[in-house]
Amino acid sequence: MDIDYVFLCGVMWCRFGQKDAGEELLRASNSEDPAIKALAWAMFTRRVRRPRESEDTDALLFSHDATRELCG
Repeated sequence: MDIDYVFLCGVMWCRFGQKDAGEELLRASNSEDPAIKALAWAMFTRRVRRPRESEDTDALLFSHDATRELCG
């Protein structure tokens, strides 16, 4: 499991509440890699946020602080 995959699972969890993504984050939280483990826990514990109608989702996904923007 690589860190990019864990981040994308976190986006799907935070943004859409996708169950499979949450399960992958839980699996990643048991990783022996401390960076993957920390990212998984950080993303998993964020609340699910629905996009606002006025948000530009593409710009949001590629912003510098994507995690903060996506997960509150």
